[in-house]
Amino acid sequence: MSLGITSQAKTVANVEMRKMIETMVSEVSISAPTTPEMNNIEIGQFEDRTSGTETPLTELDSSDNDSPKFKLDSSGTGPREATEERAPERAPSTIPLLELPIFDPRLIPTREEAFELSYQRARVLNQHYGKQIGVVNHPSLTIDDITDLTPKFFDMHRDDMILRDIGSHAMLSIQHNLVAGIIAPYVKDSPPLQVLLGKVLSFDVSAGFMLTEIGHGLDVKNLETEVRLQPDGTFVLHTPKPDASKFVLPSMPVAGIPRIAIVMAKLVVEGEDFGIRPVVVALSDGTQMCKGVTSRLLPHMSGIQAPYAITSFDQVPLPATAVLGSLEKPASMRINFFDQIHRIAPETLAMSMIMIPALRLATYTTGKYSLRRTVGVANKERMPIIGFRTQQLPISHALAQLAVMTPFADQCIEWFKDTSFSPEVRHGFAVILKAVFIQMGQRSIPELVERCGAQGTFQHNQICDADNRIRACAISEGDALVVSIRLAVELCLGKYQMPEPKMPDCLLAKYEAGLAEDAWETVTSIPDGHRSKEFNRLLIPRCRPIVQGIGHCMMYETAVSAGMDADLLALYEIGAVRENLDWYVEKGLLTRAKFREMENRAIDVLEPRLEELLDGLNVGPYISAPIVEQSMFDEFVEGLPTYKGDAEFPLF
Repeated sequence: MSLGITSQAKTVANVEMRKMIETMVSEVSISAPTTPEMNNIEIGQFEDRTSGTETPLTELDSSDNDSPKFKLDSSGTGPREATEERAPERAPSTIPLLELPIFDPRLIPTREEAFELSYQRARVLNQHYGKQIGVVNHPSLTIDDITDLTPKFFDMHRDDMILRDIGSHAMLSIQHNLVAGIIAPYVKDSPPLQVLLGKVLSFDVSAGFMLTEIGHGLDVKNLETEVRLQPDGTFVLHTPKPDASKFVLPSMPVAGIPRIAIVMAKLVVEGEDFGIRPVVVALSDGTQMCKGVTSRLLPHMSGIQAPYAITSFDQVPLPATAVLGSLEKPASMRINFFDQIHRIAPETLAMSMIMIPALRLATYTTGKYSLRRTVGVANKERMPIIGFRTQQLPISHALAQLAVMTPFADQCIEWFKDTSFSPEVRHGFAVILKAVFIQMGQRSIPELVERCGAQGTFQHNQICDADNRIRACAISEGDALVVSIRLAVELCLGKYQMPEPKMPDCLLAKYEAGLAEDAWETVTSIPDGHRSKEFNRLLIPRCRPIVQGIGHCMMYETAVSAGMDADLLALYEIGAVRENLDWYVEKGLLTRAKFREMENRAIDVLEPRLEELLDGLNVGPYISAPIVEQSMFDEFVEGLPTYKGDAEFPLF
């Protein structure tokens, strides 16, 4: 086995860190599983570790497992109305987990130890999210939580515990949504798959989803990894050239946990391309890579501790059960492609919600720091920097954004699950949420980090890596720019339409309508169609603003329907207008002076409430940044490595 680690530096300190991690995990009753032999393993070889037998899952809903849950036939668009609220089971609070040593933010492991720590945290969280009232030691989210997209499923993606380790959260999301969600429709008549699914849900194996390749990101439908049908009904998985290597999901052995993956590959039958299929592949047994599988560890990604890698396959033999679904050649390669990756749509929606805890963290930390930090003024008195309008602006705007993000996320979940909408419209809601959430994060978080000065650049204050996390979120499960282009183009071409605004006279609805009119005029003026150079030059750069414009109007309407705080709602609208102020001025709806007056008046109203609104974020228990409180900062300084001496050095 070669992991690219040849240094002799991993000595006693590394051994002690490993022992500490193992001890912490055992304290929460989650020990590492015994390691099965996984080289050349067949799916049927996964056995229940508690009984030694293959135990079918008792929680599988087999009533409609014959086809993916998200392949729907409805084509209606429906009104843009809030759906009736229900009170289903929610995920349990993770605040009690903050007391566990394994979640101590002061741990400073090596890179490899950080990988192991993230995986063990993911297993702890997996068990925690599975807790149910009246059920003891429930292993995980149920398959119903995943296939039915229950509130409990989405709660996991908005949990402030994400702030402690985004890598462990990403693992859980992929494990449940993409891997379990893809396997689930095929388990009804397959006991081996039922057992494997149980291992995925219980995190007895670590499971990844491999779609993109080094040479195929945005054009992933042209992926080149092959799974070849053999005469005896088995398969061989192969990477035909370096550009076909899978990028960027982890694949190396970590924490002694066996690793599998759903690998999307091109099914080849007698030399003919039959379209992509999901393939279940064993990657490692927890200690070494499986035969024929190569993992190349990528350098560190700032802000996320995860063993991202380049993975390739060299003539890997697979059993007949490894390829999921029909082996028939599909009538439409395009429809087949989207059918096979149907879980990407809910993952787009779910992963975008990480912006809520990320923005809460940055807003709370910057706000509390601004209340505590003082500077001297002309009369020799000191004043908190929160008194400066330059601090109030980004903090107040972020608070307004957060106030609308949660109700909009809740509403988008309901819209996404509403089968009266066509699949394209439902996916459109996910794209719109991602576009506006990423826009707000990219606008607000860098400003908030900057307002903390030099303190904001240190990792112990939690916010310096947030900007890179936004970038990672923006490109994961559908690049925000690319999916926005696709949605806007299809809307402009009239393939379907999103629901009309309910408040057409508000400023944001007028902006949405204005962009739509401009886009339509552009499209009709291009004689060569949407694949022409002129279309690329004139419309494509305007697609993301079109989607963002639709999203801001939807968010505003949802906030009004939810009875949101009027002061915060007013500032949210102002912030959305600010993003495209030139359009409003051009159309004569506002002047710059009028806008400044509106913004200042809104900030004046909120200024006395800032501390109350910050406390109302309820994120305090998850914040470990020393700058938020003087006592925490004093304790932090006292704990720093200290160097003293009696040396003298002559300057001259």
